[in-house]
Amino acid sequence: MSEVKISATASIDRQTWDKVQAVLECHYLTISDALYLLMQNIADEGDLPFSCIIPGPKTIAAMEEAEHGEMVSFDTVEELMAYLNEDDDDDDDEED
Repeated sequence: MSEVKISATASIDRQTWDKVQAVLECHYLTISDALYLLMQNIADEGDLPFSCIIPGPKTIAAMEEAEHGEMVSFDTVEELMAYLNEDDDDDDDEED
């Protein structure tokens, strides 16, 4: 099997970089070693070795609405349930 040599650049804040270096030094690993282990794990497992949830377009839109104070809110669970069931009530009226 042939090897591929890559060169990559990453931006990371100084505090995080220092923490990473300290941990890796305790394990006698270099950044290169850590990246190799990460890629090997991804290849072997077919997934990331940690949870990585990236929001979709609907979630991003809802988050932006919330940041601008445009979200719907309720004072009670009953109000929330009535709001969620509004479409169900409309469907019942159409069946009659």
